[in-house]
Amino acid sequence: MLYYLRYNMVIFDIINSLSTEDYEKFKSYLRHKNKRSDTKNTALLKLLRQAYLPKDIDITLYGKPSKNAYHALCKRLHDNLIDFIASNSLASETTEEFDVLKLILTARILYERELYKAARKTLLKAATLAKTHDLYSMLGEIYHTQIQYAHLHPETNFTGLIQAFQTNQKHHQHQENLNLAYAYIKDRISKTNNTVTEDVNQLLTDAFQKFNISIDESLTFKSLYQLLEIINTVARLENNYFDALPFFERVYTEISLKKTITNKHLYYHIHLLYFMANAYFRNRQFEKATEYLDIMKERMQEERSKYEFRFRESELLLRTLLLNYTGNGKEAIILLETHFEKAARKSKTQNPDLILVVCICLTQQGAHKKVITALNKLKHSTTWYITKMGEDWMIKHDLLQLITHIELEHIDLVASLFKRFKRKYKHVITHESRLNDFLKTVEIMYKYPEEVTGIRFRESVKNLFTTENKAKEDIFMLSYFAWILSKTIDKPLYQTTLELL
Repeated sequence: MLYYLRYNMVIFDIINSLSTEDYEKFKSYLRHKNKRSDTKNTALLKLLRQAYLPKDIDITLYGKPSKNAYHALCKRLHDNLIDFIASNSLASETTEEFDVLKLILTARILYERELYKAARKTLLKAATLAKTHDLYSMLGEIYHTQIQYAHLHPETNFTGLIQAFQTNQKHHQHQENLNLAYAYIKDRISKTNNTVTEDVNQLLTDAFQKFNISIDESLTFKSLYQLLEIINTVARLENNYFDALPFFERVYTEISLKKTITNKHLYYHIHLLYFMANAYFRNRQFEKATEYLDIMKERMQEERSKYEFRFRESELLLRTLLLNYTGNGKEAIILLETHFEKAARKSKTQNPDLILVVCICLTQQGAHKKVITALNKLKHSTTWYITKMGEDWMIKHDLLQLITHIELEHIDLVASLFKRFKRKYKHVITHESRLNDFLKTVEIMYKYPEEVTGIRFRESVKNLFTTENKAKEDIFMLSYFAWILSKTIDKPLYQTTLELL
């Protein structure tokens, strides 16, 4: 029975991961495969597409308990799902790696058919594409095939081919070391419920030493990108971009020393510029953040704006935040609302990150009813947002929701939200002293509002802002504390926030 339940959940999760478009395609796929009119698979599919897994599905389907028939039906549906996802993915796959793989497979088939010249030409084309995109694992397969059939091509420089193979092995091993370091860090963090409980510098240093990673000129552009991705992950989970900033700067120094940044590096360079702009923003160095963001914007226009769509909303996100935290809050809101209107006209799904940012801006401007309207656009479950956006994102969302209902004096709802927040994030609150401080203070504010104007409460709030680590304080956490401070000094929240920065 437990096995059936787990099996059901697997199919349930897969089906509910399909987009509306893919779900409709899968229904058509099933109908096309069905040879009998009384097949139950489409009925089962409809039941499993519901928000919750129904009880006693076998009785609903067959009119009586039929566990064995139901299990067989589930297995067939599962197999069809896997076939559909695989074939649908292959049909739409256009990545460079997949293109190289097709060329390698074609070349090997041509060798088997003794079409040696065509095979060699196909492999050379694959090698060119793989080198262009730093696909070291694919290059390894290409060199392996070239070496295997080198005796059929007297013109081959065998020594040079071996050297190229060995050089590629080193690049591939370095890339694998970076992947191992990333996995090592994620594993360490996951053991503490996705909170970093040790020094950021020490965690990064340990990972780099363990897997023999040096930040130097030998790193390829892709490797430098992977390094910054690792550093950004640690900084984001710890909410500590202050201690991580020297690592960001060391990596980008190596990028700056590269003699040329070719078009093949454009994707990585845009992403690297975003990492740098975000790191400086989180450290409240707004001029430097804007400088990197402007370069990012310029690079997005290159190659006939090849990556403009991919990075448009990331650039907009940071641009809005920089406007907001440099005194242009209303302009930031207009920028985002214009974007939302355009997205709505095209029936595009709105980016949860952008919705959260507009909520921050609206809260600071005192537009709390508009915040509720914006939050209501986020219709997925908490689990979905934690999986897709991260727990840190969900905490920011829930804190904004809590503040909004306090401002709107929905006291009963506030009590419920507060209790749920403490229960849901108990593991985070235990490790995050600043979050704990914030919650304790907020609890006093909504339970005993008369205390807010008292001298003792004002002094306790003042102590919250005299921490030795104020320079390290995350800009978003500081924004939440600014809300508390604004209540005690009777100043507008936005003005208080800017002064606190």
